[in-house]
Amino acid sequence: MTLLGSALHRPDSAAKADGTARYTEDFQPDGLLHCAVVRSPLASARILGVDTARAADVPGVVRILTAADLPDRRWGTVIRDQPVLARDVVRFAGEPIALIAAESKAAANQAAELVELRLDPLPASVTMADALREDAWPVHEGQPNRREAARIRRGDVDACMPDAPFVVTTRIESHRVHQGYIEPRATLAEPDGAGGIAVTTASQAPFVVRQGLAALLDLPMSKISVRVPALGGGFGGKLHLGLAPLAAVTCLATGRPVRVVCSRAEDMRAGNPRENSIVELTSAVDRSGRILARRAVVYLDSGAYAFDTPMIASIAALMGTGPYRVDAIDLAAVPVATNTCPTGSFRGPSGPQMVYAVETHMNEIAAAAGLSPMEIRRRNLLRSGDRGPSGELLPDVTMGECLELAARRLEEWRRDEPAAGRGRRRGYGLACAWWLTSGAPAGATVSMNEDGTATVTTGGTEIGTGAVVVGVAALVADALGLPLERVTVRSGSTDVGPYDSGSKGSRTLFGVGNAALMAAEEVAGQLRDEAAEQLEAAPEDLVLADGRVSVRGLPQASVALADLVVGAINRTGPVVGTGRFRGAPIPLEGSILDGMRFDAFNEATFHCHAAEIELDPETGRIEVLRYLAVHEIGTVLNPDGARGQVEGGVVQGLGYALSEVLDVGADGTVRNADLVDYRLPTIADIPRQIETVFVAGHPGPSGPHGAKGIGEAPVIIPAAAIGAALRDILGDQPRGLPFDPIRVAAFLDGVDETRQP
Repeated sequence: MTLLGSALHRPDSAAKADGTARYTEDFQPDGLLHCAVVRSPLASARILGVDTARAADVPGVVRILTAADLPDRRWGTVIRDQPVLARDVVRFAGEPIALIAAESKAAANQAAELVELRLDPLPASVTMADALREDAWPVHEGQPNRREAARIRRGDVDACMPDAPFVVTTRIESHRVHQGYIEPRATLAEPDGAGGIAVTTASQAPFVVRQGLAALLDLPMSKISVRVPALGGGFGGKLHLGLAPLAAVTCLATGRPVRVVCSRAEDMRAGNPRENSIVELTSAVDRSGRILARRAVVYLDSGAYAFDTPMIASIAALMGTGPYRVDAIDLAAVPVATNTCPTGSFRGPSGPQMVYAVETHMNEIAAAAGLSPMEIRRRNLLRSGDRGPSGELLPDVTMGECLELAARRLEEWRRDEPAAGRGRRRGYGLACAWWLTSGAPAGATVSMNEDGTATVTTGGTEIGTGAVVVGVAALVADALGLPLERVTVRSGSTDVGPYDSGSKGSRTLFGVGNAALMAAEEVAGQLRDEAAEQLEAAPEDLVLADGRVSVRGLPQASVALADLVVGAINRTGPVVGTGRFRGAPIPLEGSILDGMRFDAFNEATFHCHAAEIELDPETGRIEVLRYLAVHEIGTVLNPDGARGQVEGGVVQGLGYALSEVLDVGADGTVRNADLVDYRLPTIADIPRQIETVFVAGHPGPSGPHGAKGIGEAPVIIPAAAIGAALRDILGDQPRGLPFDPIRVAAFLDGVDETRQP
């Protein structure tokens, strides 16, 4: 490798910096209609009527749609249970009831204000406590609020509990948080003139959007094209159809281009945030501190519709042991329907609360067994050759290396600790985790142009990480011996590249990179074959470098790629390669899986974070002073990009831990739907030092050049590391999140700080 592992320039950075990058809202086709969404103000109600007469009189209004104008079709990520527009009943505050298409945004918004909704309030199950009661109001008539569990079992947990020297139980509650992307959700749908539609949308997964729209609209996929222009962040919140159903049905009804854009308030009230949850862990432990058995029950608030939660429940179950060996397990994660906005994917789905629960539990096991938090982890860590919860073999486990690196740094911090000022107290903590690299399918083509440049086409989406525009381009450039600027990547469109499952699951560079590298290697083979005749050498003796093909050891015997390509086109045809990738099936042994839609971690990665904090006991405010993130992710192809992922993930994780919470009131409405009252971390909240360490020497078995994923893991650990540092100060830690000053102050005062999510 030459380019890989070095600093790489981002070709999209200038356009984003100077404002010339085009986002979905920047496209202005002729005849554009603006669509406003009339949403329910109530969490649970029967729709008695929708009076649109006054709205229709607003100048510029072209069409008004309600459920009566649409077929009764449903959509959803896993289960198709959500109507495009509420029909008969509304199930959450913010659910769409009507659409207004108008010549201007102002006219659409004015008309939306004039729609008169006649709603008969119904009882509501707003919290999971409400929804799980025996006499609970059913969010969906005739269906239980407690949905199918994802469950993993192995061994006899019940037999281990009665005679165990220690039985430790931990219960934590977590909160809802918004993904915090800067660009609100937006979709533009246009008639294509042939009975289909062309969709431009802020999405992480254009093929997922196409598939969902085809099913919803009863159209062939060939009649739907989806493209993603510049994207202003996603973090899992733009993996689904989003606003595409609303834009598409309005486009088909009017025969004109239609754009729907969420306001910030709409996005925060009716987006799909990270779910709130309850996690209960019970472990049987022997006198040496070895965990014998564990039972986990996780409740995940799915909101009014299933959305991503059935998949997230499977991940939560897999996270129930953490990176620790537990021979007997019963791990169950249960989606719970409530009359609230549907929850969805957020970078590291279920990860932050599961890591916090497991690591808090480990700290409590350590206390029960009379061991240090470090020692309890050393005695229970997974090791190479162990099996994960689903029975998957883990051939190369590096958790111990990560832990020891972090432990040494913590000791260094303790030794050079300055005196804390003004009555403040210092604390040190660490937390461990494992995570996945999704093996979801990807495709790519690489074609050589007559001037010796290369073009990569893929359905993969560049969502701001650089994984596609830098990482994939560098893999191809390296394979073809080209400078990075001689490779162009065209991505994010169902019409341009082959299928891709979306930018998710820490798999973009892993999956798309694998497919692109396969395609590039096929092209390199064609170029060597073409050059072999001209250079009178065997193909295996030829080297691609600096835009030429030369004989190994004889650089003067060479030919330019441009000449080769032109010759090949005239003699045998275009120089094109195709790559297809799908992670290999994972053999499972010894575990019983029920309701698991995601059954094991592909290409597991291992991580340990450490934090130094300062607590002000007077106010309950926590300041993070220094932070260390240790990650083992196989081969690091783009060090700057990987560090950026870690640092950004740490900051996002600190927001989850310390300040962010979507405040859902007793009536089911979000009470802080703006970025003033919803407290995203700013530069003032960031530790003065975030150090990133990558553990080397453990290439993955199937990633490009041994790479594994890094997109999600950094965000799932900070809450647990901060909690451990609090325990270091106080001898205990809160069981609820976030650690905002109010919660911490209450905990210091001995008040039960947990609240029912």
